[in-house]
Amino acid sequence: MSAANSAILVVDDNEDNRYTLTRRLKREGYENLTTAEDGRQALDLLGTQRYDLVLLDVMMPGMNGYEVLERMRADRVLRHIPVIMISALDEIDSVIRCIELGAEDYLSKPFNPTLLRARVGASLEKKGLRDEIVRAVQRMERELDKAREIQLSMVPREFPIPTAECPIEVFAVLEPARETGGDLYDCFWIAPEKLCLAVGDVSDKGASAALYMARTKAVLRVMATAAAQAGRVPAATELVDRVNSELSTDNNHAMFVTLFLCMVDVRTGQLEWCNAGHAAPFLLAPAGGVTAIAMGRSFPVGIRDPLTHASGRIALAPGESIFLYTDGVTEAANEREELFGDERLTCALRAAAGRSPQEIVRAVLHEVRSFAGLAPPSDDIAALACRWRA
Repeated sequence: MSAANSAILVVDDNEDNRYTLTRRLKREGYENLTTAEDGRQALDLLGTQRYDLVLLDVMMPGMNGYEVLERMRADRVLRHIPVIMISALDEIDSVIRCIELGAEDYLSKPFNPTLLRARVGASLEKKGLRDEIVRAVQRMERELDKAREIQLSMVPREFPIPTAECPIEVFAVLEPARETGGDLYDCFWIAPEKLCLAVGDVSDKGASAALYMARTKAVLRVMATAAAQAGRVPAATELVDRVNSELSTDNNHAMFVTLFLCMVDVRTGQLEWCNAGHAAPFLLAPAGGVTAIAMGRSFPVGIRDPLTHASGRIALAPGESIFLYTDGVTEAANEREELFGDERLTCALRAAAGRSPQEIVRAVLHEVRSFAGLAPPSDDIAALACRWRA
């Protein structure tokens, strides 16, 4: 931070001290100088103008240096402005107290020109470095916010509207624990009568997981589209195998994703599923019955090729729903580090059974948030519900 661009506030009730300090600072090239006669005037100036450094006298009538320093450190904006305390040689105990309150440094009266130059220069250099770090963090936060928006735009926001010809209803939510995350869901038509549903959980969190999540979703769509263009609907296991083969190629960082994928025939309610290391979904009966689909948990996709994944078929009864989720739901922790767990999830689903997919998903997330309280999210969350209304 250059001397010409540095704004310095000198606070001292003694006019001679103010004159001496400002004169010596001007000799060092500091031109943007302001003076204040007491603590209240200093705080007024700090509230209306930007300063890079404050030279603050300890002993002043009215509001002394301690009070000014305490006010500054309690203020969200002013707390980052470095403060050099000004004291007489016999006030060293006061200086120690000020350093403990958050002062950057101190200067003794009478002022030594060499110490003045060194301590002002060092404080301003620290301020410049701190400001650069803040700007870098703000740039990163803006970029991560954009990345979050882009990631959330990658998952479907519009879902099938149930009709007499297409009696299927779907709703899903994705909530990254950080700015970006590795959970995913998807919902798309793979044939006029078959709806493909998928929920996955990448092995990591943050930006790397978000990139792998995007790759996984893109590969899933590409493989499904290629099969459809060839004039046939692939089995759920075939589609998962193709995704696994692609993700296993050039996977130098050894990342993987647990994946549950199913195909729902909207005409009959038949559901064909394939599970690659993911938590078993739940079936919700209209009357309130909740059961986990019995299935083996095979290896996640991306570990190696080839792999065999658990698969099967079930028939949805009219009004029955299936609930897919990632372990961010059951592993959500509260302030006592207790986990939400399968039992609480089952209770939440039982209370919401028979309601619409949107109500089911939102009810579960409400219970998770209520349980977690003020504890920060520990993992990403994806949740999807689908009801066959025939």
